[in-house]
Amino acid sequence: DDPEPFKQMLFNGKVTAADGTMFSKSKGNGIDPLEIIDSGYGADALRMYLMFASPLELWTRWDEKGVPGTYRFLNRVWNLVQEYTEQSDGTCDDSQDTFMRFAAHSMIKKTTLDLEESRYNTAISANMGFLNDLYKMKVVAFCKNEVWQESLEALVMAIAPFAPHMSEELWQVLGHSDSVHIDHWPELDESYLVSETITIAVQVNGKVRAEITVPVDADETMVKETALAQENVQEHIGSNEIRKFIYVPGKIANVVV
Repeated sequence: DDPEPFKQMLFNGKVTAADGTMFSKSKGNGIDPLEIIDSGYGADALRMYLMFASPLELWTRWDEKGVPGTYRFLNRVWNLVQEYTEQSDGTCDDSQDTFMRFAAHSMIKKTTLDLEESRYNTAISANMGFLNDLYKMKVVAFCKNEVWQESLEALVMAIAPFAPHMSEELWQVLGHSDSVHIDHWPELDESYLVSETITIAVQVNGKVRAEITVPVDADETMVKETALAQENVQEHIGSNEIRKFIYVPGKIANVVV
């Protein structure tokens, strides 16, 4: 019944010169993409920068530091996958597995939703955040196993729309013979996003003085005991009398003195 073929019209913004003026042949201020590609950064880094620079519908100024920035990110992805292939088989303990799966599926959820809404810049941010998590875990436990394999495959699939050439190469490095661009996308499992703990801000007279991590089913008594045991909270209470303890479940604990 609707004659329009699309649900939404999205006008993409323009990239302007660094001073905000329009690129122009007469002004000689244009950027030659081949110069950037041939200088060693490659097409993927340029492509990803243009997706990452700003929301798609906004105008943005050209930043000569932008392509080197995305190039460094892609380099870190490349290096991590290459290093993984050189590792021996091993296992992670349960806490490490939980951390990696939570990080991976958080990224998958964020990237998928952002792509569906054409929010490419925040999708790439989610990829970058996940890579940082993997580098943190690399220091703790780095070996060939199911969790690491799945995590790296998820990252390679997630960056494929933005860095198609490198992701195709890394997909092969991870042991696949088909193309990452055909019928591949990381599958979200919401069960890995259910946390067993929550972080609660602790206030003293309305000002945040600490954060505590407690079991998700912790009652007010446990939250109060944990909050009052924090050194910074004790400092700000001092010798004052605690007149009231207010707990908003799952969010904030406020000590009134």
